[in-house]
Amino acid sequence: MRSAFVLFLLFAPTAIADDKSELKALAGKWQVSDAEIDGKKVTETFKDVVLTIENGNYTVKVGTMEDKGTVSVSSAKKPKSMDVTGTEGVNRGKTFPCIYELKDDTLTICYGLDFATRPAELKTSEKSNRLLIVYKRKK
Repeated sequence: MRSAFVLFLLFAPTAIADDKSELKALAGKWQVSDAEIDGKKVTETFKDVVLTIENGNYTVKVGTMEDKGTVSVSSAKKPKSMDVTGTEGVNRGKTFPCIYELKDDTLTICYGLDFATRPAELKTSEKSNRLLIVYKRKK
């Protein structure tokens, strides 16, 4: 038991630092380039969505509607995990368990729409209760 605690003390600061640098890498404005829910393409529905991530916070804008909240990540897990918690707007008080992948200027997030189950992979299927969005970084 004692050795597990010592290992936690040794590795926890590294994990926290990695998550902070991961949040910095996610910072910016993102435009939806592809989207699907339960295996069905819904890109047209999400085409005007702009996601902004900054300092562990997010803002989603669709026209004049805004949704705001916090983003926390765990980059040590595979796949990398993310929790998106609404603080203002339509998702206030809701937490979406997610997984994500960041490659260059492409951010792919798979959201668990039941607010309880974190997806295991970056894909949806019929009745999966998942939303998959591919974002491109806005220049």
